[in-house]
Amino acid sequence: MANSIVKKSDGSLNNKHKVTVLLSRYSDPYSRLVALWSRFEFTHISISLDPEEDVFYSFNLKGFIEEHWHGRRSKYLEKGKAYIYLYVDSEKFERLKKEIERFQSRKQEMKYSPVGTLLCLARIPFDFKRNYFCSRFVAEVLDKSGIVKLKKKHSLYLPHHILKELGP
Repeated sequence: MANSIVKKSDGSLNNKHKVTVLLSRYSDPYSRLVALWSRFEFTHISISLDPEEDVFYSFNLKGFIEEHWHGRRSKYLEKGKAYIYLYVDSEKFERLKKEIERFQSRKQEMKYSPVGTLLCLARIPFDFKRNYFCSRFVAEVLDKSGIVKLKKKHSLYLPHHILKELGP
């Protein structure tokens, strides 16, 4: 299932920057387990500031990553994907860029948190300072940049929850 969901900004799209949120699902056993437990179609989420959508940022078992979906990683994806397009003003775009740069600059100390994913699935909030999973990362950078005001703690978001909040 491939969906495109567009969230238009207030007013005209002139002078707006496109931010793309990609929801997907890997074909590995860990993703299958998360999908089975959560009963949601999407088990991974990433964010791009690139108008061409060549580079996305997220977390996976390797930690903070840059994903290049037109390369090798795409062969590990299952067919269904959803795109959320957000059009934001320059101020929010710059704040988002700085939030992502903060993760990039601390890449070596940032780790993936399988425990965080399990706690999220169990709906138990937590705040591990340098341990993230994909949807916690995306929720945090969107919220802290002021692009969206999320309703719950960043650690309680799975990809489907973000889709539900940002969708039409």
